[in-house]
Amino acid sequence: MKLPMHQDRWWRILGVAFTMYVLSYIDRTNIAMAIPAMRQELHMSAVAIGQATSVFFWGYIVLQVPAGRLAAVWSAKRVIFLQLLAWAAISLTTAFVQTENQLWFNRFALGLAEGGVLTCTIVLIRAWFTKAERARANTVFLLSLAVAPMIANPISGFVLSVSDWRMMFMLEALPGLLWGGVWLWAIADSPAKAKWLPASERDRLLAELAAENAALPAHKGHWLQVLYSRPVVLLVLYNFGALAAEWGVGFWLPSVVKETGASIGLVGVLTALPYAAGATMMVLVARSSDRHQERKWHMIAATSASGLFLFCAQFATGFGPYAAVVFLTLSIGAFLGRFGPFWTLPSEVLPPAVAGVGIGLINGAGNLGGTVGPVVFGYVRDHTGSFNAALTVGGLSLIGASLLALAIRPPTARTSR
Repeated sequence: MKLPMHQDRWWRILGVAFTMYVLSYIDRTNIAMAIPAMRQELHMSAVAIGQATSVFFWGYIVLQVPAGRLAAVWSAKRVIFLQLLAWAAISLTTAFVQTENQLWFNRFALGLAEGGVLTCTIVLIRAWFTKAERARANTVFLLSLAVAPMIANPISGFVLSVSDWRMMFMLEALPGLLWGGVWLWAIADSPAKAKWLPASERDRLLAELAAENAALPAHKGHWLQVLYSRPVVLLVLYNFGALAAEWGVGFWLPSVVKETGASIGLVGVLTALPYAAGATMMVLVARSSDRHQERKWHMIAATSASGLFLFCAQFATGFGPYAAVVFLTLSIGAFLGRFGPFWTLPSEVLPPAVAGVGIGLINGAGNLGGTVGPVVFGYVRDHTGSFNAALTVGGLSLIGASLLALAIRPPTARTSR
């Protein structure tokens, strides 16, 4: 990915945010690798473990809108710092759960701690990068969603091979506690507060961002009205359908591959491959989106392709782990490719004062799909004996989300007189 001149902010803001979200994603999803052992030790069915993991999202949605509002009117940097310390500490305590109810409480608390982190980071990126850069900037940050499983799954697989799931949770929570200090040192809420940024670059950025903000349609009325505006509602519905499929596949991916006959060590390696493909697709789609200054159709094309490949994956599971992983890799790769243009849309549709609120609802309510996907996959697995039908449901959810996105209209810039 070609970066513009004055790359300090790309490395400093996005590099630190990228690492922060890698740690967040690892602490959120490493339970997927632990599921086979946890189910046996805690005596939980597939439905029960799916319900317990989905409780995360009920906590996750609580702070989305409040965090987005605080990020816009107070400090995205400080909100994220407080949440970083909270989620790392809670993730560590997962190692000590003994019952199904304790796991439910732990996952809810983890979701509460992580809720708003993505929202606040998108608000932070909006304050640092211009419209022409934003899809690439969002993608550099969101590459963490692809890189985290590539790092975590093999490490988790190794730890589980030599120890147990409790040790896995303890070891993988510690880096988050340490990263809080780096975050406080490196991050500033905007170019105006960054003493390390060259004055000429700071002035250029502030002038360009101010001109872009002035061109956006003005928000009229109370800031809460943005919650039921047309673009926000459509993006919420789209994100719900897409994330129901993503979290269903993501949480059960190691189990899907393991049921094809792979060892737990091989599962850790194979389940990293889809996210390597996803990292490549994220860069390619973001570059194309910024080059053409187009978001909606890039997002729809990637989401639809993901759904089609998920349909194909169900027919490959009977041919061993490698065949299944090919189509799962194509599906997850295409799905992750949507993130750059998708998270650029709200910043281009909404004025700065209410962008955090809109992004918070889009992320929070959309992530309710995370309460549906893991449960549906677990239910179908228990009642059919395989994940094939669940992959079909996931494909339908992605195609349905793409159809909803057709109704999104690009923003109309305000003309100056």
